[in-house]
Amino acid sequence: MGSQRRRQSAEVYRRRRILVGVLAVVLLVLAGWLVGLAMGGGQESQEAESGPDSAGQDADAGPDSTGSEPADEDGSESGSEDSEEAEDPDSEPEPSQDQPPEDGSCRTGDLEVRASTGSESYGPGYAPMLVMEVENAADYACEADLGTEEQEFLIEHGGAVIFSTAECSVSRESLPVQLEPGQVEQAHFTWPRSDSAEDCAEPTELNPGSYELTVSLSGVRSEPHDFRLNEG
Repeated sequence: MGSQRRRQSAEVYRRRRILVGVLAVVLLVLAGWLVGLAMGGGQESQEAESGPDSAGQDADAGPDSTGSEPADEDGSESGSEDSEEAEDPDSEPEPSQDQPPEDGSCRTGDLEVRASTGSESYGPGYAPMLVMEVENAADYACEADLGTEEQEFLIEHGGAVIFSTAECSVSRESLPVQLEPGQVEQAHFTWPRSDSAEDCAEPTELNPGSYELTVSLSGVRSEPHDFRLNEG
């Protein structure tokens, strides 16, 4: 009886040792798993903590690195200088093309000058009537000098200048005229078939054919106008 109890005690001890070993292995596995979880959680917490800090550092470094704030300051300063220049009462504004100059005179571009003759052809012994038309093409009234001082009647034949009032020794007079928009004025000159010598009053022998009249006023020149001197 006593020996049987000892065998049972040995069997029980053996089983207990096996159970203890299994439990030890299980505990080692569990311990390793827990350690792995702890290490992984620590890394995630470190990444989570470092993320906002780095983002904050980037956000703080942004304006300094890009230099946007100094650029804005420069821009605001230049803008204020431009506004001061624009509001400077001493600066002279450019004259508008829709209004006459302060002295009320016509600009060169305000006037249109046209040439014509009293007839398209003239027989021997007839003095051609030369006509200058001046029109105010602006939208406002202005003053133009229509006197002989600013006029020129020019006649050419075959590309050569035959006659010009600018070369004649005649009286030069000023005649200021206030022209309303669209107003047309005329100036006439009776050409005695002369050249430009002296007073331009002595007729000279001229070849028959086509002649070309061009008129100008204060530097504004017309298109050429053709007329004929017929053979007698």
